[in-house]
Amino acid sequence: DCDALCHVVRAFEDPETVHVDGRVDPATDAEVVNIELLLADLAHAERRLEKTTCRGEERAALEAVVAALREGVPARAAGLSTAAQLAIKSMGLLTLKPVLYAFNVDEADFSLGRGAARAAAEAALRSVRHRDPRTDASTIVSAQLEADLAELGSEEQAAYLEALGMDAKECLELGLSHRVLPTMVRQLLGLDLVYTGPGVPRENTETVKAHLVRRGSLTAEGLAGRLHGDILRGFVCAEVAP
Repeated sequence: DCDALCHVVRAFEDPETVHVDGRVDPATDAEVVNIELLLADLAHAERRLEKTTCRGEERAALEAVVAALREGVPARAAGLSTAAQLAIKSMGLLTLKPVLYAFNVDEADFSLGRGAARAAAEAALRSVRHRDPRTDASTIVSAQLEADLAELGSEEQAAYLEALGMDAKECLELGLSHRVLPTMVRQLLGLDLVYTGPGVPRENTETVKAHLVRRGSLTAEGLAGRLHGDILRGFVCAEVAP
């Protein structure tokens, strides 16, 4: 069970890493996976529609999904209302979930040719069929670079990145996948990250907690009430940070 999918797509050339098709084509690779998900969801939805227990809003939603899937359109782009999506949520349709495409580039493209690599990834994404251009997003990552960094100490990591022409501090704090992907997924799902604590600087307490909330669904006071009635009654202030 998940709320979104992250599809890591190969976008680097390496003669020692053989591609099953003998060539590197990120758009085609993404399409192959999209088609597999479409067919899996179609079979799942058609089986459910055969059941007599499938009725009402669930049946109407699934009929719309099946019609879209047969046209090569993912369920998330079938124009379902929020109520319709909730009616079929328990089915776990994979094409109903937004997708983050992470184009895996080599170290040189990630460090020296970052702008061109991003442009190439965006162009590849635009040519991918069977996706939802309204919701799906993309970024670039370098698994090889991160694997190399994982084998180094902190000082060696900084020196390695500087040698590649990168700002070590910015890359380590903001540019690697474990920083970039969670932030993009939150944006994809319309979630905000909220911290609660005892009203003292974070470095002076170990009780600061993080919460994910739907963007625009709660005020700070409303969040306090959801967490605990005592917090709401003793609510003092909220700090908003970009």
